[in-house]
Parts: sequence; structure tokens; C-alpha cells
Amino acid sequence: MTSPSIVRAAEPSDKGEIWRLFRMCHTENGMLPISERKVDYHIDRLLNPANIKADDFGPRGMIGVIGSAKLEGCIMLSFGSTWYSDEINMDEYLNFVDPAHRSSDHAKTLIAYAKHMVDQIRVSHKDFKLMIGVLSTHRTAAKVRMYERQLTPAGAFFIYPAPANIDPPKHLYRTRQ
Repeated sequence: MTSPSIVRAAEPSDKGEIWRLFRMCHTENGMLPISERKVDYHIDRLLNPANIKADDFGPRGMIGVIGSAKLEGCIMLSFGSTWYSDEINMDEYLNFVDPAHRSSDHAKTLIAYAKHMVDQIRVSHKDFKLMIGVLSTHRTAAKVRMYERQLTPAGAFFIYPAPANIDPPKHLYRTRQ
């Protein structure tokens, strides 16, 4: 049975389930091999921000999840800046819903959660932005259209050489008037 589409802040006890969802996401969409050490480093930092020393300038962020004992969806958000600016923004690392729960509103709710977190920060930092994207090997056009209904498109991703398992999209965006 699918849980209501309600996002909560992830807790350290969710780590195993976050890993499970990440592995499912990587199996479905991964374009490069997993570095377990690197993924674990990021998950630990986002789950346990109190363990980060004040003079540590490594990644910080948050993880929102849907579900309890067995998570149904997850969004990982990190603070960072683009290479050409000192302005901090929020980057989405992962937005994934377990395939068994995709008939729910979980994906839209996870995006709404990210937007809500940005809106909270914008109260005191008016130029703060969310950078979120779709990098996928299949069903990319459908995912892009779902994101477009929630957010404003601002570009596209391209890869060379193409992975063997990729099914490139034919039409990404609807025409907006």
C-alpha cells in the first residue's frame, strides 16, 4: 500500500533505505559507475549535519523522504555554487520514487518540497535558486514533461558517447504560450 505523499526530513536511521532507492535510481538511470565511498560521504553529510565542523567547506544539504520503515521516495538537495558565481544555490542530487509507488503523487510532492525549502531560504536570501534536472536513460521525455509542469525549463543535458542502454527522447518540452 502506498503512503500519503507527505515529505519528512530524513533521519540517520533512513540511511539503508536511501541507499536502496539510490541503487534503484542508478540501475534505472546511471550513466557512470557508482563510487560507494563518495555516495556514502554525501549521504552521511546530509543526514548528519551536526557532525560537520564549522571550518569544513564540504557539501551540505538535506534529504526529504516519503514513507516510514520502507521509503517510497527520496530527494537529496545540496548547497553549492556554479563555477562562474559566488551565489549559493540548491542543487538536486537525486529525486526518485520507487517504481512500486509511481502511480502516486510522490514525484510531484518531492519537487514541491524542494521548492518549499527554497522559498524558506528566499525569505532572507532573495536571489536563492533551485537547480534541478533530468538525466535519464529511458522515459526521459515523460520525466521532463512532468518537471516542466512543476518548474520552468532552463536548458537540457547532453552526453557523448551515448551509453548503450539509453533511449534518447524525441520531444522534450511542450510549447508554452
